[in-house]
Amino acid sequence: MSETWEQDAGAKMPPVHLRPEAELRKAAERSPLLGEVRGSVAGSAGNDPLIPRWAEASGLVRVVDGKHVPVEENATLVDDPLRLWERLYSTIGEAERLPFGLVASISLTLYRSGPVAVPVELLFEALELGQAPDESTRYATSVALDLLERLGALEKGTADPAGLALIAEIAGKPDPSPFLLSLTPIAVWAINRELREAGIDAPVIGDAAGASLGELSPRLVDSAPEIIDAELKAWARHRSPSDAAAEASEFLRAARLPEERLFALIALGETGELGLETATGVRADGGLVGAAAAMWLSERGAVDRETITRDEVVLGMTDHYAAMHALGAFVHQLADMDDRFDIVDLLTSSGHPDRLELLNVVGANHPDPKTAKKARTASYKLRSSGGA
Repeated sequence: MSETWEQDAGAKMPPVHLRPEAELRKAAERSPLLGEVRGSVAGSAGNDPLIPRWAEASGLVRVVDGKHVPVEENATLVDDPLRLWERLYSTIGEAERLPFGLVASISLTLYRSGPVAVPVELLFEALELGQAPDESTRYATSVALDLLERLGALEKGTADPAGLALIAEIAGKPDPSPFLLSLTPIAVWAINRELREAGIDAPVIGDAAGASLGELSPRLVDSAPEIIDAELKAWARHRSPSDAAAEASEFLRAARLPEERLFALIALGETGELGLETATGVRADGGLVGAAAAMWLSERGAVDRETITRDEVVLGMTDHYAAMHALGAFVHQLADMDDRFDIVDLLTSSGHPDRLELLNVVGANHPDPKTAKKARTASYKLRSSGGA
């Protein structure tokens, strides 16, 4: 499979979490397919013609006088569950004679989605790349998915009614498949190894733990929340609590972007009480960074909410929304926002450098037409007055 990675792996790869080797070995042993292949190598005839083909494609056996005999130089693979699982994974397309690169394309699509499960219906569309649906391709994809699941490379879930309705809307089908797919930890490990061996940048969570927060932050912006949290935890563990708190507070004070301030505060949170004490000192600086620290401390119950000023609330909340917008989450929060306050008034009065951009998002995407119209009016007034 490795020869297909380079042609399919042009996009940036997300950092992934790799489980300990002992856990991966147990996962490999749990795959019933390993037992079937081992039995085939030992000469046990089964009813599934795929198994001996797979053993041959994996280099475990070869044909001699019309019969399969074990390949001596690969004999150790049979006793090593992790290496055997990886070899079987890498030869799926040869065992079932699937279209060239199909398994790699499926794997990379799921790998890039990170912890987010991918609807089967949308996976089909992604693999078709906008071309007209091809029944033969869909059949081959279904076969590949069945084999990946049988090997233990896929986890299959089912969309809830709301999720299924969204899939139907996106796919333009009234009755789409309800299944959701994600890679198992052992599949993530195997794909990461293949990518690295092909010379492709495939980061692992913790690889950048020795970097500064300034170096780490750009790679976090496009990551899922779970990845951001795991990377910052690894970053903090790489240092003593005092060193982590000092570096995070320095970065917080110097941060130019709202997402950078958010990352710094998350990192401070990994240093326990020391982080709370450090954030209290940052709050005393006042201004934008002080307001961000004040709201963060308030959320953790580290300060009395009554001591938080209105300016801190307005500016700190707006900075948090700006960070969420940079991470692609703000537009999805609009429908769930607390109706006890007016989001338009809050953003307009904040004086935050990103308030105009946020008002434009509210104006374009808020589910309440009145609120959306109010945001558009506020945005127009700000631009007209030069106060943006």
